[in-house]
Amino acid sequence: MKALIVEDKVQLADAIKEYLKMRKVDTTVKYEGLEGYQEAAKGIYDVVVLDLMLPNKDGLSIIRDLRANKIETPIIVLTAKSSTEDKVECLLAGADDYLTKPFVLEELLARLLVLTRRKGNIVPNDIEYGDVKLDKLNHTLNKGENSIALSLKEYQIMEILMTNTDKIVEKSYILEKVWGMESDTYYNSAEVYISFIRKKLEGIHAEIKVKSIRNVGYKLLAPGEND
Repeated sequence: MKALIVEDKVQLADAIKEYLKMRKVDTTVKYEGLEGYQEAAKGIYDVVVLDLMLPNKDGLSIIRDLRANKIETPIIVLTAKSSTEDKVECLLAGADDYLTKPFVLEELLARLLVLTRRKGNIVPNDIEYGDVKLDKLNHTLNKGENSIALSLKEYQIMEILMTNTDKIVEKSYILEKVWGMESDTYYNSAEVYISFIRKKLEGIHAEIKVKSIRNVGYKLLAPGEND
C-alpha cells in the first residue's frame, strides 16, 4: 500500500508515518495543503489521509479539487472537527471516511486497509504467477520451500509486475508508483532494482523471468512463454 499523509502537525504526521512504515505501508508526508494537493493529484497513491485545517489550502478544498480533476484515490479525513455537519460536508465533497482526533493508530490502519480493498472482493495475501508466490504481508518471494525477503522497493516493483502480467509495464509507470516521479535522477534506479529482483528469483530457483523491453519497460514471463 502507498499512502499519502497531509497533516500540518509535524509530530502527529511523523508518528503516523513511522507506525505505518512498521506495518509495511510506503508512506509520504506533506505538512501543508498546497503541497499535499499537488502530491495527491499525481494519482499514484492507494489512499490519502487528510487533515482539514491546513495552511495554504484547506482539506475540504483539496477534496473538491481532486474529485473535480477525476482523482479517485480513497480519502480519509483526519480532523478535530466532530460535528455531524462537518462530516456530511466532507463526505458529500468526495471523502470516503472520517476519523476524529484523538484516535488510535490501529483503527486508522484498519480503516486504510478497508478503503484500499477492491469493492466486493477480498484481496488475497499472496499473488501467484507461474511458479512463484509474492507474500504481501511479509514481503517475500516464495517458490515451494524456498523463500527470500524483498526490500520495500523490490516488493513494490514485483507487485506491479505480478498484477500486470498480461502487458508490458512501462518504466515510467514504475517510477511514478515507486519513486513518485519520472526524472533522469531516478530513471536508472528501476533497472538497478530489476537486477536485484532477477538475482532473488534466481536465488529461489524460480522459472519466471523479468524481460526488459528496450526503451519501454518490463514484462514477467512464465515458464514456457517466449522470450
